[in-house]
Amino acid sequence: MPAISVANPKGGAGKTTLTFVLASELARSGASVAVIDADPNAIIAGWGRKRAEQDKALPFEIIAGPKESDLMKLVDQLTQSHDFVLIDLEGTASRMTSRALARSHLVLIPFNLSPIDAELAANAVALVLEEQEALGRRIPFRLVRSRDNAAIQTKSSQRITAAINEAELPLLPVGLVERAAYRDIFDFAATLEELDDSQTSGLAGAKKNAHEVARAVVEAVQSEMQK
Repeated sequence: MPAISVANPKGGAGKTTLTFVLASELARSGASVAVIDADPNAIIAGWGRKRAEQDKALPFEIIAGPKESDLMKLVDQLTQSHDFVLIDLEGTASRMTSRALARSHLVLIPFNLSPIDAELAANAVALVLEEQEALGRRIPFRLVRSRDNAAIQTKSSQRITAAINEAELPLLPVGLVERAAYRDIFDFAATLEELDDSQTSGLAGAKKNAHEVARAVVEAVQSEMQK
């Protein structure tokens, strides 16, 4: 089954949020999901510990802080036992990142729609292409808009999107919208389904967005694996 890495050498690009939202939505749909939390900040692993302290079940398996030397074997094992394996990578280029990319059926590269972040996302694309050349095989990837504005698209974001299309870089058709619910899931150690409308604004919109992002990723994986 597919392994999906979420990578960008820039911190704060939305890697952990994208990984979590995707894992939760896939698990909610009935898939067995494993998340390898290879980010030193270990935010998803911390979310899991909070749930354990509150006697809440985990919707997906979490493997925290894998050793660099064990990562490839770990991914191989988990892809045999789970429908999806997601890898939340650290915000820097490293051997850990290289090994994850080598085992990935798809790499997601989230980026904020600002000129600086778009330029740094290009570095992540270059990293994938370098690994691809070293392996001698194609590594599929998709750029993913992160912290999208739900209401309007700025002129700057329009230019960035146009430049991506002009460069013929693969862009996921759905971006992760900026929503309070995506922050509250970590604050409350909850899933989107467990959050309360009275405490979290825009919850319905976040659920809809999460579903659309997950569906787009699954379609991308299916398309790449058929190739």
